[in-house]
Amino acid sequence: MNTSAYRQQNWIGRLFWPTLAVYLFVLPIAHTTALRYLAFILLIIFTVALSLRQRTIPTLPFYPYWFAYFGVAAVSVAFAVDPAMSFSELRVEVVYWIVIFMIGVTWGKQLYDFRRLVIFLAVMNAVLTLSAFYYARLDMDFGTIMSIPKFAYAGMDGNWLLIAMFLIGWLIHQLWRSGGRSVPFILVLLLLLDIWAMMATQNRQNLIALGLGISVGAVLILRQRVTLQRVMLFSGLLLCVAALFLIQSTRRVEYVLPASTTDIATTATASEIAVSIGDSLSTDVRPQLWKFSITKIAENPWVGGGIGRQVFDFLYPEFMPENGMLWHTHNMILNKGIQMGVPGMLAFLGLWVALAITLLRLASPSGNRQGLAIAGLAALAAIFAKNMTDDFFVRNVALFFWLWMGLLIGHLQKNRTSDLQESI
Repeated sequence: MNTSAYRQQNWIGRLFWPTLAVYLFVLPIAHTTALRYLAFILLIIFTVALSLRQRTIPTLPFYPYWFAYFGVAAVSVAFAVDPAMSFSELRVEVVYWIVIFMIGVTWGKQLYDFRRLVIFLAVMNAVLTLSAFYYARLDMDFGTIMSIPKFAYAGMDGNWLLIAMFLIGWLIHQLWRSGGRSVPFILVLLLLLDIWAMMATQNRQNLIALGLGISVGAVLILRQRVTLQRVMLFSGLLLCVAALFLIQSTRRVEYVLPASTTDIATTATASEIAVSIGDSLSTDVRPQLWKFSITKIAENPWVGGGIGRQVFDFLYPEFMPENGMLWHTHNMILNKGIQMGVPGMLAFLGLWVALAITLLRLASPSGNRQGLAIAGLAALAAIFAKNMTDDFFVRNVALFFWLWMGLLIGHLQKNRTSDLQESI
């Protein structure tokens, strides 16, 4: 397809991009199921129409890994504790992932300027997080936070924020290099607002995930060229994240210190705070939950109870029934082991490894595309880390992630092909 035809706006594109914008915007917001499904169906229709118009077949990067994961998940349905539920989960948690990823790859190849898409992500980020800022406060307890309106709470969810923050970071760099100053400054303020939202949730894992993502980006960028400015920048960022993690941990000691303590910062000594932080970590039920889960996976390593996050609760209702939060393993890898045994864990991990390798291979030695690939790898690392102490990588979070990864990979693949053609 020649450049003029490629750039030409046709009815398919004019319908697809607004629909994609609606879909991306409502995905983080609860109780928008009907609108999500309608947009999802339309995205499929527009993608099929585009493929027919261009006489191409949508591609599925690292398809052997996708087929392996689909195969293991399909087999697990035969051993499911609730076959009907697991069959439904196979559709939602595997087939929909594949479809949305292929949609992203297909349309990512239509993008000449990825910045426009990330600008929309920044606007979406700002609307949701400013809504959260209107309703939430840093001194809110967890129960109060959960009661704020769903659209506002979407602006505080670490999974959405981590994906957006690294892509917005790439956008800031691109705009700064092109000579812009005011917009990058506004975007930096948006990232600070995102940090505020992470702190407001009282979740420590958000900061660990953010730190890991920054570390991955730093390693990849410093491999290109080590400069004092880069070392100082990334060291400063990591020190800030570490300080925020300490502050967040200190804020959570109210769950450990006596109830009469009303102002931890002024009434508790430094040693008491340190001991309380240690106590809050040592009394966390997750290690016990993980040990129990690993034991159960080892007892039946080849099959599990069928795909579906609720399977743990179906199989092991005796595990701390007094704690209503422990209906899954709070670790996305162990969840796959409970659902599909060791084969499920390996197949699921294979998807992450294949995605990382694909991004690394698509990164050109220099220029904008390498920075975009690094941003994608940093977001990948952050989301992976985020879901190692919980399992939010289901439903809308997973669809949002795979859609953005598809768009990014499609764009990188298209530009890599262009580079090869220019070199020939």
